[in-house]
Formats: sequence, structure tokens, C-alpha cells
Amino acid sequence: MQARMLPQFIVLMLAFSFSPTAVHAGEDFAPQTIAQSERCPVCGMYPARFPQWHAQIVFRDGEHTSFDSAAEVFRFLNDMAQYDSKHAAADIGKIFVPAYGTGAWLDARLSFFVAGSKAKGPMGSDFPAFASKEEAIRFTQTSGGKMLTFDQATAAVLADSSHMHTH
Repeated sequence: MQARMLPQFIVLMLAFSFSPTAVHAGEDFAPQTIAQSERCPVCGMYPARFPQWHAQIVFRDGEHTSFDSAAEVFRFLNDMAQYDSKHAAADIGKIFVPAYGTGAWLDARLSFFVAGSKAKGPMGSDFPAFASKEEAIRFTQTSGGKMLTFDQATAAVLADSSHMHTH
């Protein structure tokens, strides 16, 4: 590359690296602050009131939606069109759930959930989330329930009517 073209090349590379496409291309989605006024699209409750249970989906367009619990996320995912006319499953960037006991955000797709335990969320039966399989299994030993992966938890929510409450 000729020396006189180097400044133009640098400007072009900088412009590309700060474009919205470049930001989303890396799929580096982060959880967003949940405003006190945000409402769960499934049940209408206020997720900010339940920091130990709230969950969130961040979409590829930068928007997000928050839920009062992981159970509501699974219900939302089962019928997105009912709860969100703008987004489809392909628009999901990342799904976040809180680690049970600490509230630290976890990637839901990489988390382990416990169904049928003594732990009760804002709407009753819920799905405490854990970063490791070992943590989830330890929890089942003291609180009951069955450890599930994200994909299994989704199927469990759909099959088990105790987690599909009506409003």
C-alpha cells in the first residue's frame, strides 16, 4: 500500500469499526438496565421489582424486553407473535437470566435450570438458573426438582401446565 493511501485506509477502517453493522456483527450483547416502568409482556408485572428473578431478551436491533422471571421468558419464546409483533426468534441477540442466589446475569442458553423445586418466583413455580451443572445438581439435593438445560427447560415449560399459568 502506498504511503499516501494509508491515511484514507485508516479512516475507512475506523468508520467501518464504529458502524452499527459492525457492533451487531460481533454479537456482543449486554443486559440492559431494567427501568422501574418496564412491564413484562407476558403477565404485565414490573420486572425491576424482582431483581433476584427478572430476565431479559436483548434483540439484534438493540431493543430489549424484560420479564419478571425465567418462566415468563419460556412462555414468551413459545409464542413470540402473541407478545411481540415486531420481533421474531431470529431477531434475538441474547437471553439473560439471573444466577439463583447472586442475581448475576447469565447467558440463558448456557445456563442450567431447576424445575419443580421449592424455590418460588414472583408467579409461583419458577426455574432458578445456575452457571454450572454442578451448582444446579447441588441445589436439587437441598430444594428438590430436576436439573434441565435451556433447551430442556423450554420443552418442560410447554409440557408442564404448572409452569404455564394463566393471567
